[in-house]
Amino acid sequence: MSTPQHALIVIDMQRAFVDPDGRLAVQGADRVVEEVNRRVAAAVEAGSPVYYTRDVEPVELPEGDPDGQAELHPELDVRGEVVPKGPGRSGGFSGFVLFGSGVDQPGAGGLSPLGGLLLASGAEAVTVVGLAGDVCVAATARDAVRLGYRVSVDLDATAFVHAHPGGDTGAVRELRDAGVEIVGSL
Repeated sequence: MSTPQHALIVIDMQRAFVDPDGRLAVQGADRVVEEVNRRVAAAVEAGSPVYYTRDVEPVELPEGDPDGQAELHPELDVRGEVVPKGPGRSGGFSGFVLFGSGVDQPGAGGLSPLGGLLLASGAEAVTVVGLAGDVCVAATARDAVRLGYRVSVDLDATAFVHAHPGGDTGAVRELRDAGVEIVGSL
């Protein structure tokens, strides 16, 4: 069996963000589910690993997540390992970050399992898709570049929350400047 050279990282396709009536609904996220599922099917068919991040405590969700908003969306095709990340409410936006218990400030946390999983898979390149292109997808892509991976972000399987001061085009420009290949269009 050959070592996979490419991995797909699916970011935060959780009910809170995808459901149109979710607490943190991202415009266009419901469309992105179909596109992400296409990328998952292609990756699995190619023998590439697929990793899914799940923010353990998204910003603004009630403590303890009583209605399951932090769970992955039920229509998401999950055929790979789900990796905890975050908590987003503490600034843990990259899929490579998981703050430890009792740690509630950026820079004081640790690493999620994602880096070790990628290393063990033998992947040399990653494609990052999901939510949101200007926050968690961008943070994960930039960290993957820093870790030495060839990185692409597929905009056709990504939605934005319009949080970047330079708008969505500014967020994409920053990704390109960081060495991320951009696939698709806004």
